[in-house]
Amino acid sequence: MPLRRRAIPAPVALVFLAGLSAGCSSIEGWNDNRVTVLEQSLGKAEAVANVGLVAPPGSRYGGRVSFSQYGMFVLVRADITGLQPNRDYGLHVHERGDCLGATPEGNGGHYNPDGKPHGRPGRDPSHAGDLANVRSDGEGTVMYVFQTAAFTVTPGPRSIIGRGVVLSRDPDDYRTQPDGNSGPAIACGFIRRTD
Repeated sequence: MPLRRRAIPAPVALVFLAGLSAGCSSIEGWNDNRVTVLEQSLGKAEAVANVGLVAPPGSRYGGRVSFSQYGMFVLVRADITGLQPNRDYGLHVHERGDCLGATPEGNGGHYNPDGKPHGRPGRDPSHAGDLANVRSDGEGTVMYVFQTAAFTVTPGPRSIIGRGVVLSRDPDDYRTQPDGNSGPAIACGFIRRTD
């Protein structure tokens, strides 16, 4: 049976609200608390990949993306700063993790082990690497959480280890082939296990 993406269940959403209401004074504090509350509710992740985003020299973009495996689903968390306020950006897992352009192919296309057309995450058809757009707040900061069962962090044929995560300049329209018309990469990172 193919892996499918699904929305975060209500109990998990309540966990995040509980973490938010804990009164943290910074993004880092809020995220540290969020992870602690999540682990208390779901248990420790089976596998984790933390990715530091690399941006072009002189760019103001920065941040990290983490992928945590909990049973059949992966929780994707992104904390990004330096973006233009109140806008959407595309976020995708790509075939390769070549953020420095060492190969002519660079990052390749969206991770797509099933050879499906590009589409909206959680609906068929779509690439396994299609993630929901991220939205910056009024200060240009993103705090993003997305759940998927389309790929794994643990070893296997759908593992994303060794691939890349790419933040694109424009939001994904979820229709245009092959990449949702999300524009060029503005930051990316190499996905490696860190647990």
